[in-house]
Amino acid sequence: MTPLTRENPFTFIVPYLKFIPLVLVAALLIFFVVHMIRRNAKNNPKDHAVGKSVGARVASKRQKRRRDPNIKPYDPDYQKMITYFYYITFELDSCERVELSVPSDVYQALAEDTKGTLTYEGARYIDFIPSQW
Repeated sequence: MTPLTRENPFTFIVPYLKFIPLVLVAALLIFFVVHMIRRNAKNNPKDHAVGKSVGARVASKRQKRRRDPNIKPYDPDYQKMITYFYYITFELDSCERVELSVPSDVYQALAEDTKGTLTYEGARYIDFIPSQW
């Protein structure tokens, strides 16, 4: 009778184990590069426009509610986990319409048909000063 030898069936992997750190570093580098490309692609070219002040009128207002999809209806924090986004559409003196995201206090302070001077930079709201008359 010959004795049974118990040879490790995974011995073929041993020479490749030295490449694990290299593969991890390459994967992290690829992830980082893809993340930076996607982040830069999200930047709107309008965000780099020069700021300007123009006469404008508040044409309309709207708000958007977004709930965290990870919070389920039976969760006690369900009603608290709503995020509101506020948008105001301004009609410029040139009859062009611009919709800008604004903070909640600006949204609540401005009423429709309010006229004034709008300062914005590309797609970014800076300020709206209502006119006195």
